[in-house]
Amino acid sequence: MSDYQDPFTVCYPALLPWAQPSRQDVLHRAVRTAVERSLVVQWGRIDPEKPASDADVHAIVAACDAYVQGWFDAVIRPAACYPPNDWGWSSSPGLWLDASKSHGRGRAIRLTIAENLDFFARFPFGETLNLVGYAEHTARTTTGTSRQRAADATAEALRWAWARHTDRLGWDDAEWYEYLEVYELIGWTTAALQLPGVRPSQAADRVEEIAGQKWDDWSPWTSDELPAPFITQATQAVADCVTTSTATPSSPPPWSSGSEYD
Repeated sequence: MSDYQDPFTVCYPALLPWAQPSRQDVLHRAVRTAVERSLVVQWGRIDPEKPASDADVHAIVAACDAYVQGWFDAVIRPAACYPPNDWGWSSSPGLWLDASKSHGRGRAIRLTIAENLDFFARFPFGETLNLVGYAEHTARTTTGTSRQRAADATAEALRWAWARHTDRLGWDDAEWYEYLEVYELIGWTTAALQLPGVRPSQAADRVEEIAGQKWDDWSPWTSDELPAPFITQATQAVADCVTTSTATPSSPPPWSSGSEYD
């Protein structure tokens, strides 16, 4: 489709200004303030030490989701040619954009109202902003042809993600590559490279599919590194997404500097 909008391509430049830790702190405080104001409207006052019920948590989650919905509509909608809810994305970026799907559901997994506010009333996509910030750093520090940059950035990103998780013994209710958030990692990294003709979501799909293979003599719980064949296949797959016409020498994109990853 000529009007196809890749979620990572659309969202990356809009989210990048918010990827700095200081901006994320602002978001967390804004969410908390908005949720507390909403609760005061509903309840009249907030009793922080009151034992929390599921209904209380539903109200907290609904208020948080409403704020996040409004934030994404304000930040991302202007970058889109048509409304985000019509994009039809099945990927995680698509799920951000329709807070109505949550219906304010939540359970009182902490004892008091204050404890549940601390747990739920936060900007829920801070990790995504961390990945966006890392992708910007990687895009600025890779050089060479488009294919070389795609391959090098992919390998560096995967190793960076693995190194962040030193305690992996609890990885027992999802696939290892889901804990690493390989799909989003590759999607944002590829979007940051700004390679003409490359769809970041396609590159992300290919790498996640490769990650799902069985790797001999490798365990996510005990191995020190990602399997070398996985890195090789993943880098090749992303490089292959670069069309022949774009495989020419290029410079890093002119995104803002000052990343925490330098």
